[in-house]
Amino acid sequence: MQDKKKKNNKPQKVSKPFLRGKMIDRTLPGGALKFFGFLLLMAFVFFMSMLISTIDIKILSIAVNVAILCTAWLIIWQSGMNSGADAVNQGEIMLARREKGRPVADWEESLCYHPLKGLIIALVGSIPLIVCSVAYAFMAERQMHIIGVLPSWVSGFESRPEIGGALQYYHPDTAFSIDVVLRIIARVTTMPIVSMVGADNWDAVLIVDRLSPVLNLIPAIVYGVGYAMGTEQRAAVHTNVALGKQNLRKKQIKERRARQRQQQIRRGPEELN
Repeated sequence: MQDKKKKNNKPQKVSKPFLRGKMIDRTLPGGALKFFGFLLLMAFVFFMSMLISTIDIKILSIAVNVAILCTAWLIIWQSGMNSGADAVNQGEIMLARREKGRPVADWEESLCYHPLKGLIIALVGSIPLIVCSVAYAFMAERQMHIIGVLPSWVSGFESRPEIGGALQYYHPDTAFSIDVVLRIIARVTTMPIVSMVGADNWDAVLIVDRLSPVLNLIPAIVYGVGYAMGTEQRAAVHTNVALGKQNLRKKQIKERRARQRQQQIRRGPEELN
């Protein structure tokens, strides 16, 4: 019986109709640039947390990196949901304006909610990182251990032709080439995953490098899913408002009944007199 009462007392979901916008509107450039800036900030946080996340204890290192990654994705998801809820609110306002007979411009209607708008914004904002990741995925090779540094006393023999040629092997070309730049970008943006597999695990790191385009798509997908759930967040707001009004009415009814009981108690002795 109590379970049935709880189900009956549970507030029903309240949602309001709204105008549906377009997948692409005038906010696309600004929204994509904002999302790209967040990706850069996230990469900077990954880089700064690298020293903390590279812990000798493997299980603890994995736990820390998973926490960092999930926190970043949770923030992106919440940001997308807030943007989606704002777009739904825009649609509600525009629909109410139209129902009152007031004009609604095309650009105003286009700003309203569309389930794919958030995903498109995030994908456009991710294009620079995706392009760099795809380019490096084709260039990626298994990284080898760096050759050790020669003792300082050996430098005196490098000028001798019969010895200097052989010692050139210990002075590899360290030019800042395009593949080095792309490797830095791909590694920084996937740093928690690289730390989890282990930077010394060359085969696993190579797999991460080649999967970096897919891994860098995850934030855009998370943002898009969050944006699509903006209708749920907006419905939750309306439900909470309706629940608040319902509780206020119950409180007012309860107070009115309490006043009526007090009045009846006061009238009792007066009628006896």
